[in-house]
Amino acid sequence: MFNMLIKKFLTYLYKTYMSERRFAQEQLFLPDPGARLLDCGCREGDGTLRVSKGIRTKDLIGTDYNSQVLAIAKNRGIATLQADLNRSIPLLSNSIDINLASDVLEHLTDPFIFTGEMFRALKPGGFLILDTPILASWHNIFALLIGTQPFSGPNVTTMTDADIPLVREMHRVDHQLPEEGITEVIHEQDVNRYIVVIAYQSLLKWIRRQGFILEMVKGFGYYPLLPLLGRIFQRLDPRHAHHILVKAVKPSHNL
Repeated sequence: MFNMLIKKFLTYLYKTYMSERRFAQEQLFLPDPGARLLDCGCREGDGTLRVSKGIRTKDLIGTDYNSQVLAIAKNRGIATLQADLNRSIPLLSNSIDINLASDVLEHLTDPFIFTGEMFRALKPGGFLILDTPILASWHNIFALLIGTQPFSGPNVTTMTDADIPLVREMHRVDHQLPEEGITEVIHEQDVNRYIVVIAYQSLLKWIRRQGFILEMVKGFGYYPLLPLLGRIFQRLDPRHAHHILVKAVKPSHNL
């Protein structure tokens, strides 16, 4: 009974913070019908279509290494590009207006190459929206204190093979059916594995080193605090929040 209550409480916190993060992400996209959007790690295209509504553009490119999920995205009207995001991306320089990288950085082996490719592909004045878990979140620190792998990774195998049963179960629930009525689920080990999870200051340093100007940085999720209190602490201390949301701009030529 106690474990069931804890699970419900943590699931409530997770879903609440995730909804707030997605809402904040969507507010960063202003109408620009002529914009070309690149969604990195697009999977079946749920996030691509969600943010494209705010931009009001149909010029959508989704990239992923998995050809099966790309086939689903293509059937939904998204131009697709199979690519390994740890390597050079086959896109022309200065060809993209908006880059979206939501929950993808932590799955890569070389995120520094990835952010460099994002900068290269963007047009001057274009921007990158990136969100990823933070290594130094308080719940990860707690996991290390009790001698387990961090709850938000990195992982030895997958997120669904965490040391604590409750964490394993929550991640299995989190990776169920995609949004918008798709009934096919495609499983592979790397989808659920967090490989490089970056600390707050290190991520911001890497983004600046690529040449970006940081326009907005926010933290989301402050476990185990209730949302009302968590919102206060994630604003005061984003370094220890669960996720970081960043908007970074490629400078225009005249800057």
